[in-house]
Amino acid sequence: MERTIILPAPTITGGMPLMDALRARHSTREYSSEDLTPNQLSDLLWAAFGMNRADAGTGMGTRGSHTAPTARNWQEIDVYVARADGLYLYEPHGHVLQGVVAKDIRPYTAHPMQPWVAEVPTVLIYVADLGRMDGADDWDKNVFPWTDTAFLAENVYLYCASAGLATVIRAMFDRAALAQAMQLRPEQLPTLSQPVGYAATS
Repeated sequence: MERTIILPAPTITGGMPLMDALRARHSTREYSSEDLTPNQLSDLLWAAFGMNRADAGTGMGTRGSHTAPTARNWQEIDVYVARADGLYLYEPHGHVLQGVVAKDIRPYTAHPMQPWVAEVPTVLIYVADLGRMDGADDWDKNVFPWTDTAFLAENVYLYCASAGLATVIRAMFDRAALAQAMQLRPEQLPTLSQPVGYAATS
């Protein structure tokens, strides 16, 4: 799927005060079919793991620093975006989406107890690339991809609180089936997923 989506420049000022966003943060499990605008998607991805200091950062030799930290600056977490028209990889340095799979894989992020996930227009999938974790031992690889994913997920929660959007972090899905659908390499691990959209109105 050779398709690149150039995202609009993110809005990186303003928004809800931090303490208000913390107070408003919550999980939503009922969504409308309304899609995000290109600007919302841009802001969402920048909040999750965009570049906020492109030439700064020390650690394992990875250039730049992000809106979320990672242990030893491994920057091993990738953000994928699953939508009806396919799967995309967020490239934070260029702030673009790279097409990966021309297929709707959102059903693979769902679970029999949570089938509604497959209908949310935008689903973020966090993937740890263990091959980037230079010098990591087994304990590191079993712990830090999960803690680092959590930093990104909380950024998304706070952005959604500020922007009036709905989200929820999810761990219930078949990781092996999802990894196959995403065409991941053996050293890549789907950690968590996070649908983002508008809350359903009663």
